[in-house]
Amino acid sequence: MEYLTPQNINRRIFVKGVGLISAGLLLGTLGGCEEIAEAIRNRPIRRRLRVGSPEVDADIATYKQAVTLMKALPASDPRNWNNQAGIHGTVLGGFNLCQHGTPHFFSWHRAYLFYFEKICQKLTGNDKFGLPYWNWNQNAALNPAFLDTTSVLYLPRVNTDVTSLSAVSTAELAPIFTDTDFYTFWQQIEGTPHNTVHSFVGDIMGGGGSALDPIFWTHHCMVDYCWDKWNIDMGNNNPNDPTWNNTSWNYFIDANGNTVSSMTAGITTLMPLLSYQYEHSDIGTPVSQRIVKTKAEFNKLQERIKAGADVKFEIKQRVPIASRTTLSIARPFAAESKALAGNFTSIINNDATKDNVFVSINYVQLPAESDFFVRVFINSPGANANTPVNDPHYAGSFAFFGSPMPANSAHMAMSAHAHVPKFLVNITPTLQKLKKNQELTGTSQITVQLVAVPFLGKFENPATELLLDTIELIVTPIIINHNDQ
Repeated sequence: MEYLTPQNINRRIFVKGVGLISAGLLLGTLGGCEEIAEAIRNRPIRRRLRVGSPEVDADIATYKQAVTLMKALPASDPRNWNNQAGIHGTVLGGFNLCQHGTPHFFSWHRAYLFYFEKICQKLTGNDKFGLPYWNWNQNAALNPAFLDTTSVLYLPRVNTDVTSLSAVSTAELAPIFTDTDFYTFWQQIEGTPHNTVHSFVGDIMGGGGSALDPIFWTHHCMVDYCWDKWNIDMGNNNPNDPTWNNTSWNYFIDANGNTVSSMTAGITTLMPLLSYQYEHSDIGTPVSQRIVKTKAEFNKLQERIKAGADVKFEIKQRVPIASRTTLSIARPFAAESKALAGNFTSIINNDATKDNVFVSINYVQLPAESDFFVRVFINSPGANANTPVNDPHYAGSFAFFGSPMPANSAHMAMSAHAHVPKFLVNITPTLQKLKKNQELTGTSQITVQLVAVPFLGKFENPATELLLDTIELIVTPIIINHNDQ
């Protein structure tokens, strides 16, 4: 039985000059359609890491075997463990080809995971193997298999339990998953749970060489599952912009060690339907799993995913707050906007205008140290590192991932883009909460407080400075999905 792969997708579904041909047409007309349909139904399962599951234990055993075999490959083999990690980046050189801070954060990492999984399947001879994922929202502690110092899955790490991180809590994730706009959803997932887990686990996981840590692949499977759940289970749409869909990469390595000539973002959107599937688990507020039982249901879902929607990162209103400022992580930063709460009355009152207010925070570059995260408060001038996240003025958090790339380095030349740290925090729920508590009136000035909080109780280097580019309040429309779910 042959699993559908991007190479097969190119041959069977994507026709040059024609575009996408529906999987329904594929299954209904091509020879061997029952075999292909069976392969799709039985595609590998990516299971949630946990103890007490024989299936998960078997996946971990296969993963150990795959890592061992990849490390044993000669350096000349592009499937070698170090070579695969090097696609993402290196410990000394920083990031290489990975896409961070771009609309292809999800799609690039999905393709990267897919080919890594195929290499694991090929080397172990287990074509049913699916990479397990670390659901940090449900299982805060790292699976014991990664803590055994005699195991190939072990590396020294600063932290192995994320219980203390609000970034992976239901309280912080649930509002992110209500965002129906691909562009704002992606930025929040990247800046909040993704970055924070990377930096909190620390050591190799905290920088460009993070793919050398076996946890990297389970962490990014979870990030991919966030996109999968948002797109498939929750019925939200990816962009139908041809520029986004046709963005391609020509350097991934397939199971046989060959360079993939062309992998596009559009192809990655269909991977969870054709090439692998996720074992269901909750992320924040429980969401029902979309279960496809019939060919007609599959075709309908595949058509929606394939078509996408006219989604754009539209800014309807922009209010500058601060620009070109040097901040010290040792001191909370506060900035007062020129906007009054009355400027956002319709949004705060949650009427039919369907808009969100975000704080947009852009930095010039990554800081030299990333052993902290940043909490965002609204109209709380006394906020500090001890202010709890259940304070009604708390809006959310974000973290940095990595450190500045060495100037004029070979890695900078290889990188497809500059890794500029930029973050979005949705402050709409906070504004509504403050109004309900009678702490916000139409004449209230909106202020923003940024508070750096060290992961381990103290900063590694309290003198670390952040080079701020801009802080703005922006208003974006809420995307209304009209799909029949």
